[in-house]
Parts: sequence; C-alpha cells; structure tokens
Amino acid sequence: MQEVEVKGMRSLEYGRAMLWAALGAVFIACYYQTFLWLNYKYSAAESYFSHGYLIPLISAYLIYQRRDEIARTELSGSRFGLAVILAALIIHLFGVLSNVNFISAFSMILFLAGCSLYLLGRAVTRKIAFPLFYLVFMCPIPDAFINTVALPSKSAATAIALKIIDLIGIPYIQEGFRIVLVHSAYIVGAPCNGMRSIISFLALGVLFLYIIRSSLWKKLMFLAAIPFIAVFLNGIRIAILLFVAHRYGQEAASPESYLHDGSGLLVFFVGLVLMMIASRYINEDKKS
Repeated sequence: MQEVEVKGMRSLEYGRAMLWAALGAVFIACYYQTFLWLNYKYSAAESYFSHGYLIPLISAYLIYQRRDEIARTELSGSRFGLAVILAALIIHLFGVLSNVNFISAFSMILFLAGCSLYLLGRAVTRKIAFPLFYLVFMCPIPDAFINTVALPSKSAATAIALKIIDLIGIPYIQEGFRIVLVHSAYIVGAPCNGMRSIISFLALGVLFLYIIRSSLWKKLMFLAAIPFIAVFLNGIRIAILLFVAHRYGQEAASPESYLHDGSGLLVFFVGLVLMMIASRYINEDKKS
C-alpha cells in the first residue's frame, strides 16, 4: 500500500514537472520577440528603463525570501489559472497584431500569474502576489505617454534651475529650453526631463513600501512625493551644469562630458538616500 502511495506521489510530481516544462516552452516561444524588444528598450541610448534588467532579479529574490513560508503551504492548483493564461495569450496576440509591444510585455506578467494559479494554487499565488506585481516595473511605458509627461517635468526642472542661478547671480537669457549665458549656451534636452529619475525612483519607492510597515495614507504620501523629489533634484542638476558652463565653458557641461553623466548618477544616489530616510521615518515597525 505504501509503495503504491509512493508511486502515486512520484507520478504526481512527474506530471507537475511536465506541466511546468510545457508552460515554460509556451512562454519562451510566445514571448521570445517580446524579450528582444525589452532588451532593445533597456540597452538603448538614453534609455529610461535601463533598470529593467534588475526587476526580475529583485522579484526572484523576494520570492526566495519567502521560500520557507511557501514550502509550508499546500499546493492546490486552480483551474482558474488556465483562464488567466488564455487571457494573457489573447492579450499578447492583440499586442503582436497591433504592433504594440508594451501590451505584450504586460501580458507576460499575467501569463506568469496564471501559471502560478494553475500549478501552485491560490494560497501560494497570494504569497508571491507582490513579486509578480513588481514585474510591472520591467515593462517600458509607451513613448507617447512619456513625452506627454516629460514636457511639464522638464519645464518645472528648468524653472527650478533658473531660480537657483538667479540666486547665485549668473546672468542669462531664456529662449524656451535654450539658456543663453554670457560665454556659452545650454539646451535642456530630453535627458534632463527628469523622467528617468521619476521612473526609477517609483520602482524603488514601491519596493521600500513593501518592506516597511506603515499606514496607507503615509505610503500614498510617500509615493506622491517621489515625482516632486525627482523634478527638484533634476532642477538642481541643471543648475549645476549651467554654473559649470558659465565658469568653464559649454564643453565642460556638454552631454559628452563626464560631469553630465556624473551629475545624473549623483541625482540618483541623493534621491535614493532621501527615500531611505523618508521610508525609515514613516516605518512604524522601526526599532526605537
């Protein structure tokens, strides 16, 4: 009797492994072109989504952290997962036929959620719901939306920068996004619109809010403050570049200069520190 039970368990495990392999093959076959598109968006010059490579690794680590809790949860596959998988493939097909790649990217997350429901069950899927949701931040937002948001973001950052150089006493003439200084001119281009900072800070901010314990209103205020922090820091960055262009010439602050790239990294690290301080402040589970 015990031998029959063992064989039954092995047969069940073998069947589940075959299902995993079959769904994995379907996933790779269907989303291969989407992977190539994601790689292109992440690696493109002046990409807003270069952090996309890290998102699956972070999600995988979050699941790994809960491995003991998941191991204690009974596996009970849900047939509803098949419906979710089918819906994901239909959405993916729509994205392919309409040549809208970001739809395919989002459907990929829905596909993985369906696989989790079908093979692992609702209980396990609830435990890994946030890591699955976090994959949203690996999906590039459509350029049309970014361009719509980028213009007011760049305008606000430029206004902040001009206020700062006014205080310093640097004379200038503003011609739209072209700032004419005494001996040089600086154009506030697309890389200075602050969208890269906003997108990466939002991804980090949501991760911080998952880790800490705080009330909902505090978390919402934290998230709402992130775009303003990003724009303000970007304004300071533009002011620094204008100051350098005024003192040392236009080439010293050009997009090809080390200062231009280095100031972008500085904005990221300062923003990261500010978010860490803010998240620690609103964390209700911190040690006194």
